[in-house]
Amino acid sequence: MSTNHLNQSTQNAILQWIVKKRFHFIVWVIFIFYEVVIAGLISGRFAKIPTYILYYALNIALFYFHAHVVLAFGLKNKKTLWALPLLLLSELTGYFLISMCLDYIIINYVGYNGPKFEILSVHHLIGPLYRCIYFIIFSSGYYFLMNYLSERRKTADLESQRLNNEIQIARSENAFLKAQIQPHLLFNTLDFIYHSARENSPVAAETILSLSEMMRYSVDSNHDKDLIPIKSEIVQVENLINLHQLRKDHLLQIHLFYENEIEDISIIPLVLITLVENIFKHGDLSQLDNPAQIRITYQAGVLLIETVNLKKSGNNQSGLKSGLENIRKRLNFAYRDRHNFIVSAENDPTFSIWLSISDPGNID
Repeated sequence: MSTNHLNQSTQNAILQWIVKKRFHFIVWVIFIFYEVVIAGLISGRFAKIPTYILYYALNIALFYFHAHVVLAFGLKNKKTLWALPLLLLSELTGYFLISMCLDYIIINYVGYNGPKFEILSVHHLIGPLYRCIYFIIFSSGYYFLMNYLSERRKTADLESQRLNNEIQIARSENAFLKAQIQPHLLFNTLDFIYHSARENSPVAAETILSLSEMMRYSVDSNHDKDLIPIKSEIVQVENLINLHQLRKDHLLQIHLFYENEIEDISIIPLVLITLVENIFKHGDLSQLDNPAQIRITYQAGVLLIETVNLKKSGNNQSGLKSGLENIRKRLNFAYRDRHNFIVSAENDPTFSIWLSISDPGNID
């Protein structure tokens, strides 16, 4: 990077800082002009420019040091209040000593043209202390004003955020109501089609009924409790199997085994049915001697779900991986280290899943 580019960047940064602090510059210019003119008119003489620069540099430094360092630290919390008197005393002492040094420099090196005085005289010693207290008072007012404006700004931001949150909540509630109305309309339509087709086309009617029950279960699972009886999920798995069997004229080779003891066991929704959906999407269910199998058992507080099926030749497995990854994340979130989710290797001719959950009725 060239030197010219660096200089340009520095100049731009300085210019931006001046624009940002322009109000401070304007106020100081007006204040200094007022003091210089009034003091000059009263005394009948004006000091040299270096004298004004030195003294007002000291006063401005005191102003910002007191506001941004002394008060900011001393009033930060109750634990720092003890340091405030010591900091004020240090300010007075430091200002007095620096002022004495400036008087010496101005008298001996700048060319003082005012009345003669002794640096250590009582009258002259009171002047710096008065100026120090004078600027400390103005600085304190500035500090409290800035804090007040800052708090008002924070309050306004919080109020704006609260209003935005209320608007978002209202929109969400409206969207939720729409989401409830739309499935309700769909289910009513499917129910009408089912009753219309039941006499003339029993197979189509049965298909519509299974589809309607599955869709209703899927919608309810998104809004109801975190846990559901696994029997409810098994019923939907049976609907899914029935739906596919109707489509394929009952030629699909798939077996579902489960024990009656599992009916009262609870689990997070849409795990079992997602595993079965993957079987239909990615599995080969045409082999009579090698059917797909879904087995659900419960022993000693451990729920075990096993699925095994042949793989379709040349089938894209990307959708399978994303579905399984979604299940894995949900299981990790709900059961932490109380579950094992094992998937067979990609190069195996059959695809198998082994899922065990300890105490599935409790989620972390």
